Amino acid sequence: MEYNVISILVREPVKVGTKLQDVLSLYGCVIRTRLGLHREEIAGGIIILELSGDQKQIDLLVAELNEIEGIEFKQIII
Repeated sequence: MEYNVISILVREPVKVGTKLQDVLSLYGCVIRTRLGLHREEIAGGIIILELSGDQKQIDLLVAELNEIEGIEFKQIII
């Protein structure tokens, strides 16, 4: 069994919030679990996604995340 997890650090939530939400909604079919953690002291937050399903859709999600300025993310496959 494989785990495919993406952690997203949202540095500029006001600037990227709508775009990021649109991308996550578009690829909701491959997002099995989503957890959001808000931190006021860093004026942003962290989103953790557990992915499963069509690898092409996951690759498209990762490509679109790469296009969003104001976030940093890491993909972990175990």
